[in-house]
Amino acid sequence: MFCIELPLLFIVVGGLTSAITKYIYADILIEQFKKKATLDEEESTASTKVYKIPSNEQLSACQKKGNSYYPGNKGDILISLQSGIGIPFVEDIITFFAGGHAGLILDDYQDANVSVDVNKVLESSGMDGGENLSGIGSRARWLSSIRSRPVIGLRVQMTEEQRSRVIARAMALVGEPYNYSFLFDTKNKSYCSDLVAKAFDTIGVDLNKDGFTTSVYDLLLSGETYICYYHYVDSNQVQHIYYLE
Repeated sequence: MFCIELPLLFIVVGGLTSAITKYIYADILIEQFKKKATLDEEESTASTKVYKIPSNEQLSACQKKGNSYYPGNKGDILISLQSGIGIPFVEDIITFFAGGHAGLILDDYQDANVSVDVNKVLESSGMDGGENLSGIGSRARWLSSIRSRPVIGLRVQMTEEQRSRVIARAMALVGEPYNYSFLFDTKNKSYCSDLVAKAFDTIGVDLNKDGFTTSVYDLLLSGETYICYYHYVDSNQVQHIYYLE
């Protein structure tokens, strides 16, 4: 009995230590990103505060449409570290160990079956009925249904040719069943953050350095990504938007 319990204890302690480390490091990266930003007085309003970070990026990490600020740009990853499962305690556990949700912003793409643009996001939530096949959602949804949770935009440094390959691979994954086990049958099924990681595998970018399940934290802490956008709503319902120009 002792021989079984000891390895199990090491696994539990190791998993907890890893989760704590990722949780703390994620918070550090977010705070470092926010400190680089300067409030844009002209664009800010009483209900929306806009903070910009000057950069040499070819693509702005935020697009304004009317009064809305759409997160990210083509090829960027959108994540939420907070689970939205809505079940007390369970939501906290998932948030701490795995994070919340992830999706990949698409670009102009068309084949015999589908046509998409930068306003669409490839994602798979695991919250719907049936096999919950991965599909194409709206970038605007990340400003509405996920509004109560902070949203982070991540970017991988890549060429336009690589970006096209990533998005083509992502489109090939549309319709892939959700992997509720997170461990088995990973070649034929995916969950949200795994789906994103598979798209980047095609250009040799590894977003899962620890080789275990690909959590949302792994996408943020892989060393291959950097924060380009951050959005949260404070207790007074004022939204704060930070992004790389």
